[in-house]
Amino acid sequence: MAALLRDLEKWDLTDVAGQIECPILITDPEDEQFWPGQSQQLFDLVGSETKELASFTAAEGANWHCEPMAPQLRAQRMFDWLDSIGI
Repeated sequence: MAALLRDLEKWDLTDVAGQIECPILITDPEDEQFWPGQSQQLFDLVGSETKELASFTAAEGANWHCEPMAPQLRAQRMFDWLDSIGI
């Protein structure tokens, strides 16, 4: 387990997130059970001028990691975002 945790440190974006300049959509589900608060942290660090933090709520049935009970809502928001940036 210790080796796995050390390997996971390689995926820390804190030092490089400010270099992300491409459009980025970051999902932020209510009741995130694995990385609570990290969506907002990443959003704050990203350097892109075209960034959006998409919140998903329990009231929408779209809470928890990756919004497992609301794939249609998640997909619609992602496609709407892509459309809004002209992709």
